[in-house]
Amino acid sequence: SKQLSLVQSFLSLERWSGTSPQFASDKCNGRVALVAAVLGTFLGFHIASIFALLIVHQGALISDKWHDVLRMLLQLAAYGAILCTFHLLEFFVTAVYIPKELSADSFMVNHSKVYTAAALISWVEFAIRFIFFRQYYDNRVVAAGLAICVIGQGLRSTAMAQCGESFNHYIQRDKKENHRLITTGVYSILRHPSYVGFYYWAVATQMVLGNPLSGLLYSFAAYRFFARRIGYEEELLVGMFEEYEDYMNRTYIGIPFVSWSINRNKKKRL
Repeated sequence: SKQLSLVQSFLSLERWSGTSPQFASDKCNGRVALVAAVLGTFLGFHIASIFALLIVHQGALISDKWHDVLRMLLQLAAYGAILCTFHLLEFFVTAVYIPKELSADSFMVNHSKVYTAAALISWVEFAIRFIFFRQYYDNRVVAAGLAICVIGQGLRSTAMAQCGESFNHYIQRDKKENHRLITTGVYSILRHPSYVGFYYWAVATQMVLGNPLSGLLYSFAAYRFFARRIGYEEELLVGMFEEYEDYMNRTYIGIPFVSWSINRNKKKRL
């Protein structure tokens, strides 16, 4: 836990806060520029790696051993590009559609300890597979993971854009003047489309890596997280908008078992 706190502190750039005014808070340009530069560099590196690995893979006669090595490196490069794209789009969409909330935290690289821990565990699993179990893979799972990542990312970014100033990365316990209930677009079907997009994106990243254990871990951890978060958030929204209960009755949550979990908890409190 202490080591994880140190990682979170590093991702939040807390040690930089006293170095200069540009790094004094998450609103300062220094932090934004540094995170953007790092993510942009990593994204460029992973995209270049994808093309290089594809060229090597297609242009040379290689043994099955090296074929498996190249394939897993290609999976890793694709995962890295997907991860960097997600965090850059979080900031970009916020900058365009929710500029008042823009800060270095909008990149969401310091999302939570659970998110960081899950990522570290998935990297360890991939490393173990790379060393000992390279021969076990299914291209169909990886392809499906890539497709779901694109769909999940598209859904989340679209939901953020359509929600506009009513969107916030953090739960709002009080209704602000510009806070409106959005019921059009993707919100006409899903009442938490940004959560749905993130859920399927997160699980699909493990399909891209070919991590069966982390895939199950991500599915369960994300389900538990959103079951608690959505349940609490909807209680607040019912109090903010008198039409919210009717809106709930005609829309879906879209994350497996979350509705069941919320209803079960409501019955327990009765």
